[in-house]
Amino acid sequence: MQGGEKQFAQIVIPSPLKEPLTYAIPPSLQDGLKIGMRVLVPLGNRKVIGVVVDFLSETPLKEVREILDILDEEPILDASLLQLNHWISKYYLSPIGEVLATILPSSLRTAGQRIILPRPGEFRVAGELERKILEEVQKKRGKVTIKTLARRFPGGGFYRALHRLASMGAVEIRERQIRKQIKKIAVKERSGEGPPEDSEKLCLTPEQQGALHAVAERLQKGGFETFLLYGVTGSGKTEIYLRAMELVRRAQKRSLILIPEISLTPQLLDRLQERFPDRVGVLHSALTSSERWTQWRHILNGNVDVVVGARSAVFAPVPNLGLLVVDEEHDSSYKQEEGVRYHARDLAVVRGKLLGCPVLLGSATPAIESFENCRQGRYQLLELTHRVEKRSLPHVEAVDLRTNLKGERREATGLFSHQLKEALQENYARGQQSLIFLNRRGYASFLQCRLCGFVLRCSHCSVTMTFHLKQQSVFCHHCGFRRPVRDLCPACGNLTLSRIGFGTEQVEQELFRLIPRARIARMDRDTTRTRGSQERLIRQWEKGEIDVLVGTQMITKGHDVTGVTLVGAILADLSLNLPDFRAAERTFQLLSQVSGRAGRGKEAGKVIIQTYTPDHYTFQHVITHDYKGFFASEIEFRRALNYPPFSRLVHLRVEGTKAQEVEAKAKMLVKGLRDRHKRDRKILEKIEILGPAPAPIEKLRSRYRWQVLIKGEKGPSLLEFANQAREILPPSRITRLYIDVDPYNML
Repeated sequence: MQGGEKQFAQIVIPSPLKEPLTYAIPPSLQDGLKIGMRVLVPLGNRKVIGVVVDFLSETPLKEVREILDILDEEPILDASLLQLNHWISKYYLSPIGEVLATILPSSLRTAGQRIILPRPGEFRVAGELERKILEEVQKKRGKVTIKTLARRFPGGGFYRALHRLASMGAVEIRERQIRKQIKKIAVKERSGEGPPEDSEKLCLTPEQQGALHAVAERLQKGGFETFLLYGVTGSGKTEIYLRAMELVRRAQKRSLILIPEISLTPQLLDRLQERFPDRVGVLHSALTSSERWTQWRHILNGNVDVVVGARSAVFAPVPNLGLLVVDEEHDSSYKQEEGVRYHARDLAVVRGKLLGCPVLLGSATPAIESFENCRQGRYQLLELTHRVEKRSLPHVEAVDLRTNLKGERREATGLFSHQLKEALQENYARGQQSLIFLNRRGYASFLQCRLCGFVLRCSHCSVTMTFHLKQQSVFCHHCGFRRPVRDLCPACGNLTLSRIGFGTEQVEQELFRLIPRARIARMDRDTTRTRGSQERLIRQWEKGEIDVLVGTQMITKGHDVTGVTLVGAILADLSLNLPDFRAAERTFQLLSQVSGRAGRGKEAGKVIIQTYTPDHYTFQHVITHDYKGFFASEIEFRRALNYPPFSRLVHLRVEGTKAQEVEAKAKMLVKGLRDRHKRDRKILEKIEILGPAPAPIEKLRSRYRWQVLIKGEKGPSLLEFANQAREILPPSRITRLYIDVDPYNML
């Protein structure tokens, strides 16, 4: 794009449009219009919201429609966010308008029906237009919408006038943008004071001091650099984040910290609020539309010093951003699996580079790609090899289920080994807390007839349905389909439908029998559906009101509960057997993280891992807390098969409601790609096409799925080649093509 006089504006509409649209700027709006502002523009017979990304002095277009109005007083997206928008579109092969829709909160990208109500009191209204709007709102007594008022007052300036009225509290806009919510948040003025005295009393270990010094040196010099803070669980990584953010605050700049799941880390929020009272902004998907709007505006206006949030918070409009932190940088939650399939950790690094500020990644089990970046000199490695206060890492024991459960009752098989049973009872008797990890929800994995072998499957997906005891129903955890169930087999009509396998619900029931007086709770998606339920469970856990907590991978992330001295992993092989080249890495990360929950207080910790493959290198390195040893084994496996970080991947998936049509289109796609592949010798040497093949879950939500994997060494040529898939397989009503760059989930 090129700059120029403000005769025309290039505007991105938050919809699947590939390029910006050009509109003429009417004379009445030329002085007030800036890049990054939202505007109201005509599109067909509709009026839509768009964002100005550039100005042009001329255009080759013969007919150009005019901008209708400016919606903001100041730009809502700065230059770096607009650059990031463009980068995401190019790298992830997504329409630029779809990327904008991902960045903007819903309340800022739609012009829906919003009711305007007058507020009580006397207000000094400076402009004539504001006075007329306020009079009209007071006359209608809250029975008027923005669209109605906009028609009542045509011409430029209406939305800016309405925004000024809302800002001064004269009117209230309900539904999507509740301005009064902004008034309720107390805003504390910035000061140049250092951190509270309590933070100064915390003595850093020599390793912590060294890591903080490296980050502080970069902050002082200025400029971009990526640090990987690799520290064992309990080594004090969070304290490094907080100290670095305090340094940024003293320099009159702001910080952004990403965490995998905001609702699971109340401890971090507590510590942030303690260090930065009333100066912490929060962004995550659990916020309502109005809450997200409120937080977004406060961040944009510079009313906070630190922004904390999950994946989408990487787009927070933080002014004067001086530091980006990504906690648990290895976590797969940072990968967006729908819409624009971005990775928030990678975008944080890109955003830091665009802004020229440091990025701090932290993990006890870094992603293989991140650690390799350190070896190649792209990132600077900072290490914390010991826990704070000289606490020891927990003792980890692997139990071989092949021999341990011989002679056990059949219904107990796979639940608790002798070692884990005894450890749970002893730990409860000592008044200590225990954590039981199983990455499978429900009571039984599936239902199968003992006579004819029939297995109850989802009607919409090619997967078995999980039995839930409390609801006496079977659920599909992929599409949400549910049906009540009896013992009667639908195939042969006999009362022989039996429960096979187990999940967290059955583990919970077995624990009640094993330790009858214990206070036992379960944390998975079934018990945390209601808003705030996750935080309530965690607060009870922290206060010692729960003796044994059973859960899925939710319980592995970032919790620091000093009373936990025993961790049990029921079936550690589950993630290891997935058809994914990252299976070993994910298993090591999950088990290392959940093991790290034990022994974080004065008492030593113990971990019991139940597995059918105790000799696998993954478990051997988990037992010894040896990430570097695991990395050495895993990197050779990746090198041998030419998988990341030695190559780049693009995942193409064809979906549709007709199985034969999807298969035919997938084969047509591969034929077209291979034809182009053969014509270009440069591509032939660098790119490999794998497939087509049915997806591991071939049918999902009533849609059939086939997939193709493209592997290459260099990103630009790989992306250019993958983008040709859209030309070979244009959009249709029957089938859809999805492109996932750097995929994390290929099931």
